[in-house]
Amino acid sequence: ALEAAPRDEGHEPEVPFLAARFAVPIDSGKPLGEELAASINYLASHQLQELAMDTMAKKYDTPANCILLKVPAVNHAIWGHMEVGILAQEIKLQSVLKLLASGITAVGRSVDGEK
Repeated sequence: ALEAAPRDEGHEPEVPFLAARFAVPIDSGKPLGEELAASINYLASHQLQELAMDTMAKKYDTPANCILLKVPAVNHAIWGHMEVGILAQEIKLQSVLKLLASGITAVGRSVDGEK
């Protein structure tokens, strides 16, 4: 059985053999302040309010010259033939893509010197 060892306080669990074959080490940058890091970790592990996410996403609209960041529009002819479950997954995927595009735009604007 390929199971990880139980977590010991302050120690990383042992990585199972199969997982170790596919795992890619992640480089880490300079740490953030403790309060900001705690907030980011909390937000990453809890569902966010849709209104707050939409407001933030609108703040970072896709730049006109970054056409590959634009989330594809809904094709009503195709969506009319989709099952309800698949349609719900597509809507969630579009939401994730919009947030990803907003995040990339925010990073791009910060590098470009804009706010």
